[in-house]
Amino acid sequence: MPLLRLLRRAARLPRLTSAVLVLGVATLVATYSAAALPSHGSDPTAARLSLAKQVGELIIGTYQGQVPPASLLTAIKLGHVGAVILMGDNTAGGVRTTHLATAQMQAAASQGGNAGLLIMTDQEGGAVKRLSGPPDDAAIDMANPATAYAQGRATGQLLRSAGVNVDLAPVADVIRTRGFIEQEGRSFGDSPAVVSNAACKFAAGLAATGVGYTLKHFPGLGDAVASTDVQPVSVPESAADIYADDAAYRRCGHGPLALVMISSASYSHLTGSVPAVMDPKIYTQVLPLDRVTALPISDSFETGAIRAVAKQAPSVYESDALNAYATLLADARAGTLSQTRVLAASERVLQLKAHLGLEAAH
Repeated sequence: MPLLRLLRRAARLPRLTSAVLVLGVATLVATYSAAALPSHGSDPTAARLSLAKQVGELIIGTYQGQVPPASLLTAIKLGHVGAVILMGDNTAGGVRTTHLATAQMQAAASQGGNAGLLIMTDQEGGAVKRLSGPPDDAAIDMANPATAYAQGRATGQLLRSAGVNVDLAPVADVIRTRGFIEQEGRSFGDSPAVVSNAACKFAAGLAATGVGYTLKHFPGLGDAVASTDVQPVSVPESAADIYADDAAYRRCGHGPLALVMISSASYSHLTGSVPAVMDPKIYTQVLPLDRVTALPISDSFETGAIRAVAKQAPSVYESDALNAYATLLADARAGTLSQTRVLAASERVLQLKAHLGLEAAH
């Protein structure tokens, strides 16, 4: 998860020693690599935050077990962590236990006078879901748009009952080879039209319940044989074929509850050997070409695809998020990381939170 390590490496800066998922990826990539991104305007709510809390809005933490540790709760209260991702061990106790944990974390955010947390998990269906319940089918079995919508809506209701407000789904990859996405049943099909219809209906079902959705893995893993969780992956598709397969992103990658997860694979005809998540062209050229304005989020940076580039140490869960927070804040204060860019990124996060009803009390 240490996107910041990769950004510093790309910018020839000292190596980072932390592991986190990061929101507002596009802004941070642009900052560290000196690329320019279009402005999304000014949000007085973000501008009223201290620099320390603006940085905190970009950090996604995690933890081990079913009970949030005191260190994470303190960081949330201080505004040093703006989002949390729940993994399988966090949700193993079921909906009621998970809701107790998410309520405890949201209470910590409120006690600190902060906006509510984005609390996210992977609830795709099939083999990839953290809570027992909908979606009842794998994506490949939800190709019918009506089925996809119904399952998306049921999934949103389940997640809300557990205190989760962002689903890291649906998968928008179009099957182009017998790779891991196809083998795991995680794609809605091998046609851009079928995938676009079903993925966007699943997303609409989630949004109808007030849960954010995440199209992934931009710009596509349907032609990847191996999983980026295991090893470096290079996708050989032509730029024209990638664009054709990205129909779902053009259709629903711009709603008020939309996020987009950037792939950690490289694309020989787009990014060369550089993982997409750390290539500014993805943000300055490819996303705009597909008319995607959703909030960018990194894929996991604790995977084989990224270890080969970053040579990172193993994650230590919540301590990694806090280390990354401290490093980002120090860079912003020193001017290595543009404070204007930090503000822009935190604005994007707060805009999504506002649409989810997570504004801070004034």
